[in-house]
Amino acid sequence: MSALNNIHPSTPVTVSITFLRMDYFPTYELLDLPAGYSLEKLSFVPVPLYRYLYGNVGKSCCWWMRRVLSDQYLEQLFSDPLIEVYILKDSENIISGFFELDCTLFTSINVAYFGLMPHLVGQGIGTAFFHQAIRQAWEKKPSCLRINTCNLDNPRALEIYKKAGFEPFKVETELWNIPDVLNLPIPKKYRKK
Repeated sequence: MSALNNIHPSTPVTVSITFLRMDYFPTYELLDLPAGYSLEKLSFVPVPLYRYLYGNVGKSCCWWMRRVLSDQYLEQLFSDPLIEVYILKDSENIISGFFELDCTLFTSINVAYFGLMPHLVGQGIGTAFFHQAIRQAWEKKPSCLRINTCNLDNPRALEIYKKAGFEPFKVETELWNIPDVLNLPIPKKYRKK
């Protein structure tokens, strides 16, 4: 994926990944966004904007894989119309979060990334925002939605996904070598000794 690990030292981290799926459109009523918030699908995804979103939303959760990809790779990725990025904006037009839908498998849509800017986590916006991701994905009429989370993610992520109707179907353990140059806050309990 990247030569970064060959150039810089890295920290080995044991990661437990939970894979979830939703096979039916939810029977409960999906929440609307709180007043003042709006959702926008990006018709063009500028790499600097994506790096800003990914870096800020994912830093506390050790999102690192997209950080080590080249601009060229990301440009190519987002040139595919089946990779969709949506941003959440507040009443002052400030970006508050984003999600990414991978529709390349057609019958199965993957919520590849989802999250809020750190200052909004725990403010009661996340569930309604997640419902927008679910709504946008089901509008494409897939056979199922998929998402995954891991032990480095926000501790509430798994609970939110299950409450929304996603069901775990697989758990895998992986060893990630997270490049130290990224300066991510890796919890000591997950560092491989």
